[in-house]
Amino acid sequence: MPACQAQNFDIAIFGVESPYTLVAEYQGQTGDGYFHHDALQPDWAETISLLAATQTAPGEPFILNIGGLLFDELMQGSIRDLWVEARTGLKAGQHLRVRLNLRPPAVAALPWETLADPRRRRTLAADKSLALVRTATDAEFVGRPRALQAERPTKMLIVAVEEAESIDASAEISHIKASLAPLHPTHLQLEILQGRVDLQTLRRRLDEYRPDILHIISHGEADGLYLWENAELTLVKASQWAAMLGLVDSVKLVFLNACLAGQPDNTKPYSGLAQRLLQTGIPAVIAMQFAVLDRAAAAFAGFLYAALVVGPCPGAIDVAVSIARSALFLSDPERIDYATPLLWLNSADGMILRWSDTSPQSISNPIPASAPDPVPPPLVLDIEGKEEWLARLPSPSIAPPELRFDYLERKKQAEKVLHSLRQDHTAQKSGKALDFRRVTERLEIFNVERRFIDNLLERLHRTDR
Repeated sequence: MPACQAQNFDIAIFGVESPYTLVAEYQGQTGDGYFHHDALQPDWAETISLLAATQTAPGEPFILNIGGLLFDELMQGSIRDLWVEARTGLKAGQHLRVRLNLRPPAVAALPWETLADPRRRRTLAADKSLALVRTATDAEFVGRPRALQAERPTKMLIVAVEEAESIDASAEISHIKASLAPLHPTHLQLEILQGRVDLQTLRRRLDEYRPDILHIISHGEADGLYLWENAELTLVKASQWAAMLGLVDSVKLVFLNACLAGQPDNTKPYSGLAQRLLQTGIPAVIAMQFAVLDRAAAAFAGFLYAALVVGPCPGAIDVAVSIARSALFLSDPERIDYATPLLWLNSADGMILRWSDTSPQSISNPIPASAPDPVPPPLVLDIEGKEEWLARLPSPSIAPPELRFDYLERKKQAEKVLHSLRQDHTAQKSGKALDFRRVTERLEIFNVERRFIDNLLERLHRTDR
């Protein structure tokens, strides 16, 4: 399918101190230059500290300025020529996979997911025609990765670590279940390990179940994640996680939905948790470089798996991450939430799942191999139904204080997306051709918000009874 076709734009930075050597490659042509920034410089250290302040929103202009500084430092001379060629050379439906190979630790610690074109005022992470990923090819530290593609049925294990104070994993699990619902059990099997999970219990379950996808919900640090031990939450070090997952060669994707688990160390290479997992041969790792709000982490997971299953390129993890980032940006461009998740992808492409004979949407009625590609069905926007659902929503005052903010934010997001869908509906009635991919993504975002709100109201209803 056209949306799954990608062109790689490779950027590598290496050296031991500033100015670092900068090389870019696109379709066999190269450009080079020098890169002068790193996270050890006082201005950048202060900037990263401001971005990492979870409770405050740095604001879209501030984030755009930071991303613009990085962009202008990269896109210089012959590299900018390559970039213009890559952007203008994409065919309809294609996307550009920007692969960042950042060898100096202090360069890897910069907030690359904020990259933005300052002249077009366009954040790359919010551009669905781009997939921004990190890669690691330094043979001194990383061996060859395992094959990325998972066999069918794909097995997914969610590990939700109980935490008395702040983590509510139920919303995130609900998001994920709803996103995976279109898949038949012959295509994907889901198992949940929840509660006071300790290291030995997790190790045994990994050995028995042998998942392809491991999704962990917990608290984290740059060098580990918390599990239970002797009735206490205990930090399990990156070296322990690497030793355990290095023995489970079935795992193709690890999603560490925990604060700081993706934060690179700015002085030592491959000392952070996410990068240590790359050293085990795991080809794809998603992790958070900053602290992240519970609601943003849950929303990102829901958007990610929805896009992975029924998005424009089913099975492609890089495209799914791009769509999920874009959805978070649409929800609140003032916050850094959309640029917090990192994706390390040590693979030529991002296809973690492949449905060669069927698609997730057509499992019950497979299309014969000889049949031509189906024409996309007309888009059914059902504006009236969506408006009626919104009108029936109760006042936020019915929710307890700890859930009221989430309820309000989700309702606002649904209203914002519905406004765009109304414009699409008007264009459709006037006979204008719609951007099928863009409208489909809006419908997906609206449905995710609707499922979240409906699940929340159902929980509150059960509590009242």
